[in-house]
Amino acid sequence: MPITNYPDYMEPAGKAGQLANYQDYVADTYAVEAIVPFGAAVQLNATGTAITPIKTDGAVIGIALAQNIHDWVEKKDDQNYPVGEPAAIVKRGRIFVVAGGDVINGQAVKVDPTTQKFTTDGTIAVNGAVFKANASANQLVEIEINLP
Repeated sequence: MPITNYPDYMEPAGKAGQLANYQDYVADTYAVEAIVPFGAAVQLNATGTAITPIKTDGAVIGIALAQNIHDWVEKKDDQNYPVGEPAAIVKRGRIFVVAGGDVINGQAVKVDPTTQKFTTDGTIAVNGAVFKANASANQLVEIEINLP
């Protein structure tokens, strides 16, 4: 029997970087060169060996997946990947991010490298990504991302 009502089976959105549903997703693992908050858009460094949060001249390679070990095991509220640690970066699937302004379901996703929030008028496009719900500034919003 297929799952048709996801909220019955998974926790509601509680933080940026949390998966939105149980559909397939693809995530790659990268080393962290600069602290990466959960739910942040990331780019590769100059050598292609590590990631950093998106910068003004960057190209988005994915979104940092939230890890629950910090909440449940370590009892930390740091909500980021520290320098030198491996980070799971979602390239395809549905994930929650923080809206940087009013967004509407179906609009193309962009990111503002200054605020690290997702908008429709940011300076860097997240190719192959659309908003999957309406939201206002500073609210969690679901996006669907489909990067190679």
